[in-house]
Amino acid sequence: MSSFDDIRKSVILFINRAIEPKRKICGNKDSNSHFITLFALALSLRAKRILELGVRNGGTTLPLLSAAHMYGGQVDSVDIKQHRFKCPAQLRDSWTFHLSDSISFLEQCDEDRPYRLIFIDDYHAHEHVANELRLIEKLVTPRSVILLHDTMPRSVPYYNNDNSMVDEQYASGGPYRALKELDKTKWEFSTIPVCNGLTMLRKYE
Repeated sequence: MSSFDDIRKSVILFINRAIEPKRKICGNKDSNSHFITLFALALSLRAKRILELGVRNGGTTLPLLSAAHMYGGQVDSVDIKQHRFKCPAQLRDSWTFHLSDSISFLEQCDEDRPYRLIFIDDYHAHEHVANELRLIEKLVTPRSVILLHDTMPRSVPYYNNDNSMVDEQYASGGPYRALKELDKTKWEFSTIPVCNGLTMLRKYE
C-alpha cells in the first residue's frame, strides 16, 4: 500500500484538474473533470482488478493506476493503437498494456476472474460499444462498476442519441444508444452530466 504522502499528492493533482478542467494532464483535456471521480471510485471500491478500454495519452489511466497501486491492485489497459502514456516508474508494476482490439481482448478474458471496475472510452460507434457491453456482462458481478464516457457528447446535460451527427463514431447513436438498449431488469445506470457525460453502470443480477 502506498504512503499517505503519495495519496495526498494524487488527490491534490486530480482535484486541481476537476477545478480547472481546461488545463491539460498527460496531453488530454476531454476527461479532466472526471479524473477525481475515477480515482475516488477506484479507491472506495478498493478495486484490485481494473480494466480500461482506450488509453491514448493516459489521462484516465493515471488516476485508475494511482488508486490501484495503493491497494496492490492491477490495471489492464487496452488500445488498438500504441499509447503515448509515460507511466511513472513507481506505478509500472501495477500496469499492463495490451495492444489489441478491445473486442478480441474481451473475448479472451477469463470469466472466472471478474473486474471490480471497468472504464470504457475507446471507439464510440454504437455497434462497437454494444458488443463491448455484451462481452463485459460475463466479466462483472453485482459488486462491479462500469464507467462509460461520452454518453452526452455536445448535448450535456442530456443524453445524445442523435443519429444525424456527422462524426462517424456517433453517427449510429454512439454509446448512449448501446446503453439505452440494455435490459433494465438486469442493469441500472446514472450519469454525471459534465465533460461529455460519465455514466456509472451496474449489473444487479
